[in-house]
Amino acid sequence: MGHYSTLHIGRAQVFWVRDGYDSDLVALFTEADRRHEDEEYGYRSTAAQMRDRLQLHGFTAMHARRELDSAVDEWRKEVDSGDPVPPNSDELIETYRKLLDVPKNDFDLPAWGSYLEIQEPSDIFFHLDIRALLRLLLDMTPDSTEVVLDLSQLIGCCVELGPAERIATQARTDQRANLSADAPLIVLTEGTTDSELLSLALEVTHPHLIGMVNFLDFGERSRPEGGVGALRNTAKAFVAASVANRFIALADNDAAAHEGLADLKSSPDLPATCRIVHYPDLELLQDYPTLGPYSAETVRANVNGSAGSLEMYLGVDVLTKAGELVPVQWTSYKPKVHRYQGSLLDPDKRRVQEAFREKVRDARLKGPDGMDWTGVRAIIEAIIHAFD
Repeated sequence: MGHYSTLHIGRAQVFWVRDGYDSDLVALFTEADRRHEDEEYGYRSTAAQMRDRLQLHGFTAMHARRELDSAVDEWRKEVDSGDPVPPNSDELIETYRKLLDVPKNDFDLPAWGSYLEIQEPSDIFFHLDIRALLRLLLDMTPDSTEVVLDLSQLIGCCVELGPAERIATQARTDQRANLSADAPLIVLTEGTTDSELLSLALEVTHPHLIGMVNFLDFGERSRPEGGVGALRNTAKAFVAASVANRFIALADNDAAAHEGLADLKSSPDLPATCRIVHYPDLELLQDYPTLGPYSAETVRANVNGSAGSLEMYLGVDVLTKAGELVPVQWTSYKPKVHRYQGSLLDPDKRRVQEAFREKVRDARLKGPDGMDWTGVRAIIEAIIHAFD
């Protein structure tokens, strides 16, 4: 029967490889997904996590469908006269949709559905990246469905693979040497503190993306000047240098950032590998206490787009002091965007940052439940979907 690796979505066996594994599939897993129990060995994740990883690699739903349509067209052109005509894209997707409802078959009969009786469906993989089809399959699948790469047949007698090998890590290393789409997504921020805090947030809210999203941090010794001006200059430098990685210039959702990046967002020179993204609007910030510039009393206001620095996204639990939300202080007027700029006062900003670090430490020890991660989760989701 030979030795196989197989990929399963729920009960359905969807891909198989004889005497080895597909390195592109393996690279979608992390070593945190690795399992070795009795005679079972492989990697285990969920449909939701795998979709996020594919999204970061550029395999959006729209891109996957375009890839499938193109592959089917090429496949059909190769069919000799008189041979059965391969299915169109919709028919092929329906075949896989039915497949997801059936249990896995024996190793010598891959569960490709009834189309096996007509022509080998694997022919399409001469034209289609297997990750595009995986994205289409996962879009038909509930978030919590288990996705398992079974390598059990590749360990032991007559094979070289050992269960201690970090094959997912190695596969990702090999990819990054060749393809920008498979390199980590680089996120540029307005400063080192933003990079630090968002990296901490990622560990809690999206740990399955660690190693796939890199928040650029120049470190203490080479720290550049912070702020939206520094972010704009760094993004321009990345564009001028034709950096192969996909990268995001991630800015505050305040007046200064909207004004400072207006020219860059409208530039015709931005490559397809670059996105300019602001922190998303939050419900919390639609009715938030503010001070000044003309009143010593707090006034509730919508501060989305005017005072949405990172601190405002770190959670109600860290923004609250003595039972009240720490107010935003209005400062200068930004005529280009017709609004005032606001932010927390520096002492409040530092207190909120340190409170968030403490919250992350508590989450590592006790788990994240009961804490407010709404804002940082929304930022990470905006990063994931920046290239939609």
